[in-house]
Amino acid sequence: MLNRLLGILFALAMLLANVAVFTRDVLPRWRPGNPPPSDAQLLRPGETRLAQVGIYNNAGHLIGRSWTRSQCKPASELVSVATTTVLHPISLPGGLLTPRVRVETQCLYRQDEGHVDEIEFRMFGVGMTVSLRGEAMSTGEFSCSWQVGDRRGSLLLDAGAPQALGDVIRPFDRLPDLRVGQTWQLRLLNPLARMLPQLNQTGIDLEPVIIRVVERRTIDHAGQNVDVFVVDGGHAVAYVAQDGRVLRQEVDLPLVGRLVLLDEPFDEQSWEQARRAVPVDW
Repeated sequence: MLNRLLGILFALAMLLANVAVFTRDVLPRWRPGNPPPSDAQLLRPGETRLAQVGIYNNAGHLIGRSWTRSQCKPASELVSVATTTVLHPISLPGGLLTPRVRVETQCLYRQDEGHVDEIEFRMFGVGMTVSLRGEAMSTGEFSCSWQVGDRRGSLLLDAGAPQALGDVIRPFDRLPDLRVGQTWQLRLLNPLARMLPQLNQTGIDLEPVIIRVVERRTIDHAGQNVDVFVVDGGHAVAYVAQDGRVLRQEVDLPLVGRLVLLDEPFDEQSWEQARRAVPVDW
């Protein structure tokens, strides 16, 4: 039972944690068209961008929030993307109830080339060490080490794999300059899959997903009618304002069902309170 619960938690963590703001398209293989640039790719040296989303279940109940801070380091083209995601307890099939968890992720990559230099993933609230760290090697490969409780292991990924690190729940960041009929491809990767063979018997795979801008529509957002583009990504749909802000996302997840992510103003106080609510427990 414990192993099953932990496996579900790890899967949820990868789905719900914003591994990086560039999750939707850090230089994936540009097929069939070029995706819009993300905000992180457009940051100027010394510039910081803050983002926050509320995470709701299909019944409209708040089950968590996620905060992302992206910064282009002064006098360089290195971009740091740090994310905190806090999830409240979630009821799952079989009578399982997840604990309140906090997931911290940080990524450092080269803005000009899109090369990922470092990745760090940590999860708190499960009473044991859960972490993954990755670093680019001079050989062009990407070396990752992980720990779950007393278990340790390592992964050696192809150089292109870290660029495909994806966040299934929030595949869209900011999508400027959209047009109806536009398409592009992103590739998603779950780096913890080999840690949890019961969840993925085939190892680490990159899943290609075709993104399409299907139509324009008017939706209600924060009490106002807003003209948006509807962007379809298979198991995820995004509603994007004319300035590129992703106002709403709907994502279908195994076991959990449909989740709705709503864009919110960044609240640093709530971010600090959420971090204190799930302290470091290892």
